[in-house]
Amino acid sequence: MYKDININKNDMVITRRQGIIYVIAVLVLLAHQILRDDNEIDEHTYGSHQHKDDSIHSTDTSQDGHAGSSDDKQHKQQQKGLSSSGGGILYEITTTNYGWNTPQKYSFSRRILSGELFNATKSHPRYNASAWEDLHSHPNPERRIIVFLDVDTCVESNYPVYGAKDWHVNVETMHPSPGRMIVNLPSESCQYIKKAVSSPALTANPDSRLILLDCCGTEKFRLRSACGRELLDNPQIIIAYYSIEKSSVRPLYDVGITPPAIKPVNLTTAEREDILACSNNTTKQRKYLFSFQGRRGYGREQLSQFENETDMYIRVYDERDKYKSDIQTNGADSNNYIGIMKQSTFAASPRGDLLFSYRFSEILSAGAIPVVYANNWLLPFNDQIVDWNKCAVFIDESDYDKTAEILRDISLEKRCEMQKCALIAWDRFASSRSGWIRGLVGVALSTSPSGINPLDSI
Repeated sequence: MYKDININKNDMVITRRQGIIYVIAVLVLLAHQILRDDNEIDEHTYGSHQHKDDSIHSTDTSQDGHAGSSDDKQHKQQQKGLSSSGGGILYEITTTNYGWNTPQKYSFSRRILSGELFNATKSHPRYNASAWEDLHSHPNPERRIIVFLDVDTCVESNYPVYGAKDWHVNVETMHPSPGRMIVNLPSESCQYIKKAVSSPALTANPDSRLILLDCCGTEKFRLRSACGRELLDNPQIIIAYYSIEKSSVRPLYDVGITPPAIKPVNLTTAEREDILACSNNTTKQRKYLFSFQGRRGYGREQLSQFENETDMYIRVYDERDKYKSDIQTNGADSNNYIGIMKQSTFAASPRGDLLFSYRFSEILSAGAIPVVYANNWLLPFNDQIVDWNKCAVFIDESDYDKTAEILRDISLEKRCEMQKCALIAWDRFASSRSGWIRGLVGVALSTSPSGINPLDSI
């Protein structure tokens, strides 16, 4: 039966060897393809980090340490940046290395607010500690970065201690400002802004952005006055202002920011859920349609006409000192500032000596609807990030007397939706400096149209 099959023993050996070699070759090719695919996934998903287990945060756990260096081998392999899991815009977040990121960091003054922003930047999941140094030495037009300055530009004297007699209490003890005038801060930062905007780390990619914070509402102390508009009139610079007239800014590149809440309202879980579910009970359970507590001036005294309204709580004081301690973070709250806010559907956020008001964010935190009296105030971020008309009411400063009529004309259903919008805006963009970064990154991304909603990438 097998006589027609003539198998040579030597041929058998050759055939087996060939088979083994063939199998090995196939396995090598398969392994190479798998490794190549895996590297591509890591590069596009994690940017500078070639392995999923690598941290994308700063590895320095100190308050203001700076991790990474230009010698880090991993950062030599960086691609376009980090991408969101939903296929968002590619970018990295980083900081310059002129002040707080240097060995001389403690010789650079820092407000408590600026320190919060700086530390929140370093804690961001897309933060790359060495990107600025790497890209300054090795510019890469394919890498898009959003940069925050590691030098203070924020003239903030009321946070977290409002109305302090000595503004130094609002400066970090490790970064003091002995003997300096607070208004000198903007001019002192100009040299570092100039270095940043001329660095190839920024200029290599025209979609990269430098974000600056300007907390001064007086023109002569603003960055653009101190440093010159010629320097700051740069499409790679985003400036976030506390208080500025919208008629005087650069469209797209100058934006507002939510003021820090001096005394935020902490809602219970049940209160929050009631607002976010937009239950009809939300507006029915709140005792006051509208409230305000504060000093007179700048038109605020006109709110006194509503003091006798049974569904409104209005207290207009002659002097700020009569209620100042109540609105401080650890104040006595003898006038029940927090309690009244939690019982209000709408609450007034009128301008003071400047256009902005700290009340704006405090009202959001209470799940109440801000009623803003501040003509020409540049609102926080932009319409792509928050549509404030869905979260707040804006009344002309000449129309204080129309407040009751305007508010009562808003349906219960719409009030409910506006409260929900206000609380979500607080959670996402106003409750912390991480929220600021979220909003500012969204603004930076929106200045370079990509066809992708910036909210999908923040």
